[in-house]
Amino acid sequence: MRKVFLLSMLLCCLVGIATAQTRRLTGKVVNNENGSGLSGASILVKGASQAAVTDQDGKFAITIPTGNVVLVVSSVGFASKEITVTNQTSLSINLTSESNALDEVVVVGYGERKKKDVTGAMSSLQSKDIVRSNPTMAAKAIQGQVAGATVTKASNRPGAPYNITIRGENTINNSTAPLIVIDGLMGGDINNLNPNDIQSMDVLKDASSTAIYGARGANGVVIITTKKGVSGKPKVSYDGYAGIKYLAHVPKLRTTAEFYKLAYTDRIAAGLPGTVFTIAEQAKITANETTNWADVATDPGMQASHNISVSGGSENTTYRFSAGYLNEEGNVLYTGFKRYNLNAGLDSKISDRIKAGFTSYITYSDQNWGSQESLRGAFRARPTGTIYYKDLTNPSQNGDINVNGLAIWMGINDKQVPNPLSDIDPITSKLQTKTISAIVNAYVDINILKGLNFRTSLSGSHIGQEIGDWRGTWSKSQLANKPRTQLDNKKTQSYTIDNILTYKTDFGKHKLDFTALQSAFYQRDELATIAVKDLPFNSYWYALQTGTITAQGSSLVERTLSSYMGRVNYAYDDKYLLTITGRSDGASQLAEGNKWAFFPSVAAGWKISSEKFMQNQNLISNLKLRVSYGEVGNSTVNPYSTQASLLNTGYDFDGVAATGFAPLNLANKDLRWERSKELNFGLDFSILKSRLSGSIEVYDRNTVDLILNQKIPNLTGFSQVTANVGKIQNKGIELTLNSVNIAKQDFKWTTTLTFTKNNNKLLELYGDGQLVDKGNNLFVGFPIRGNFDYQFA
Repeated sequence: MRKVFLLSMLLCCLVGIATAQTRRLTGKVVNNENGSGLSGASILVKGASQAAVTDQDGKFAITIPTGNVVLVVSSVGFASKEITVTNQTSLSINLTSESNALDEVVVVGYGERKKKDVTGAMSSLQSKDIVRSNPTMAAKAIQGQVAGATVTKASNRPGAPYNITIRGENTINNSTAPLIVIDGLMGGDINNLNPNDIQSMDVLKDASSTAIYGARGANGVVIITTKKGVSGKPKVSYDGYAGIKYLAHVPKLRTTAEFYKLAYTDRIAAGLPGTVFTIAEQAKITANETTNWADVATDPGMQASHNISVSGGSENTTYRFSAGYLNEEGNVLYTGFKRYNLNAGLDSKISDRIKAGFTSYITYSDQNWGSQESLRGAFRARPTGTIYYKDLTNPSQNGDINVNGLAIWMGINDKQVPNPLSDIDPITSKLQTKTISAIVNAYVDINILKGLNFRTSLSGSHIGQEIGDWRGTWSKSQLANKPRTQLDNKKTQSYTIDNILTYKTDFGKHKLDFTALQSAFYQRDELATIAVKDLPFNSYWYALQTGTITAQGSSLVERTLSSYMGRVNYAYDDKYLLTITGRSDGASQLAEGNKWAFFPSVAAGWKISSEKFMQNQNLISNLKLRVSYGEVGNSTVNPYSTQASLLNTGYDFDGVAATGFAPLNLANKDLRWERSKELNFGLDFSILKSRLSGSIEVYDRNTVDLILNQKIPNLTGFSQVTANVGKIQNKGIELTLNSVNIAKQDFKWTTTLTFTKNNNKLLELYGDGQLVDKGNNLFVGFPIRGNFDYQFA
C-alpha cells in the first residue's frame, strides 16, 4: 500500500512539473493586404512537435513551452514566416501573399516597378525558374514558362543556339529575334550566358511595353539582370550536375535481309535487273550480318556543368564573382561543346547621394560540329557494308582502300559515299567555331534631390569568332582529292551610352513617376574570309599558304542609333493606373528624310480587387484589368541598302581575264521604317488565397511598310531591290496559369501552365493587288514562311 501511495505522489509531481513548463498562446493569422483572417494556416513550434491550424476566421490556440520560442507560420499561397515569442500570450501575425509576386519588383526597361502596378503585357522568370531544368543555355528556360514565346533550336548539334520568337513573326526580311538587354547593354547574346549567373529575366511582349526601346523593340524584349552581391560575410556557393544524353529518335534502317529483298529479289520479280553485289557483300548476305551505320556513327553523350560563386560585402559595398564550366558531348562521334564563363560585379555607395558600380561578363566557347556529311552518309550507306579493311573478303574487287584501318568503300560497288567512320574522323572532317565575348557595364547613380535621380551608364561588348571548315582527302566532298579548307574571322563591337533622369513623387492619393532618357548606340561588324584548296597535308586552316586560294574577302559594316525617350507613370488611389511613353529614334541605315521616327504608347490599368465592393470577400485576392496601345519600329536592314555599292569582280576583256568593278545593288532612297501597331487587352487574377493565379492576354498586331528584298526584272541589271512593301497581321490569345498544389515547411509543389494561339497572316503585298510572290514564297491571305506545293487534280 505504501508503494502505491508513493508512486501516486511521484506521478502528481511529474504532472505538475510538466504543466509548469508549458503555456497557452492564442492569436490570429491575417492577410497582410486586406487584414482578412487566413483559415487553414499552420503554426508549428520550430524544433518541436506542437502544432495548430487556424479556424475559418484565422484564429488559433496552441500550447508552447515556456521561455523564448520560434513559431513557423505558413499558408498556401503565402510566404512562410518565423516569429519569436517571448512572454506574449496573444499574437496577430501578418502573412504576405507569395504571388505578391504582386509586390515583387520587375524590370520594365530603364526602371523598375512593382508587378501589381505594371500596365503592359509581360512575364517574369526568377533564378529558381531559370535553373529548374538545368538548361545548357538560358534561352531554353523561357520554353514553356512564358506564354506567347516560342523557343526552337536550329539543330541538335551540341552548343547549337536557341531561337526565340515572341507573338509570331512580324517581319519578312529581317530577324524575328527579340531584343536582348543584359544589365543595360542592348543587343547581347542570351546563348552566351551561364543560366546560373542570371537573377531574373523579364519578357516584354506588347507594343506598349516595348515602345520604350523604340526601333529595337519590334520583336519583343528580354531584359536580363545578372546576380549581384549581398552585404555580409563572404558566401561561397557551388552548383553542379552530370548526366547522359541519348538520341530521342533514330530512323529505323533496313537489315541486310530486308535490303537484299528490296534491291534484288523484288526487282527480279518485277522484271528489272537486280542490284549487283560484291563478294564482300555476298558474304554478309550469306551470313545475314547487318551493319547499322547509324549505331556505328553515334553514341550517348556525357553532359556536365560546374559553377562556383563568391559574394559578400559591407553595408556600403557589395561584390559577386563567379566562374562556370559546361561540357556537352554530342551524340554524333567527335562532336561537342565547351563553355567557360567568368562574371564579376561590384556596387558601392560612395556617399549618401552617389552610388557606382560595374558588371563584367566574359565567355569563351569551343564548338566542334565535326563532319557535316557523316550522319547523312550513315543513313545512305548499305547495311551490307564492312567497317574495317581487315574484315573484307576480297578488297581488290572494287579497289577498296585502307585508311587508318577502315575500308573506305566498305566493300561496296558504289563509290558515292565513303565509310561514315572515315568521314567522321577529325583528321578527315572538322567544323569548329571558337567564340570569345566580353560585356562590361559601368554606372554612376546620383540622388540630386528627394525623388530626383540621375543615372549615367556605359556598356560595351566585344565578340570575336573564328570558324574553320576542314575537308580532308577522304571526306564526302573531296573523295580522294586534295584537302580544302575555309576560315572566317568575325568581330563585332558595340557600345551604348544611357543618361537617365527620374523623378518620383506622391501627394495624397496621387503617385507620379517621370523618366527621361538620352541614348546613343554604335555597332561595328568586321568579317575576313579565305578559302583554299589543294592543300598538300592535313593542316586544318593553319597552313593556308601551302594551297591555292579560291576565294577571299573582307567587309566592314557600321551602324548607329540615337534616341530620346520620355515616360510618365501615374497611379490614383492605388486603383487606377496610367502609363504614357514616347520615344524618338534616328537610325543611320535608313534613307535621308526617313532616318527619324516617333513611337508612342499608352496603357491603363484598373485594380478591381482594390475597390470597396471587393473587400468583404475571400475568393479573389487580386484582379486587374489592363488595356494598351503602342507603336514600335524595325530598321534592321543592310546599312548600305540606301546607297549604290560596287563589287570587285572578274571579267573577260578581249580574251584576257581582267578585274574591275560592277554595281552590286540598286539603291533605294526612299527606304523607311517597318512599323508595328498593337492593341492589347489583359486580365491578371489571383484566387483561392493565391492558390491559383495567372493572366489572360488578347492582342492584335499589324505591321506595315514591310522591308523586303523585292524581286525585279533582270533587264534592270539587278535581281532584287530592298523596299517597303506589304502588311502582316498577328493576332492571338495567351493564358498563363500558376497553381500552388502543396505548400509545407519542407516541401512545395507548384505548377505553371501556358497556352498560346497566334494567327499569322500576310494581308497585303506590294500594294498593287499582287497576291503571290513565288520567289519569296509569299501568298496573301496565308502565314509567312509557310510551306506550299502544287495541288493536282
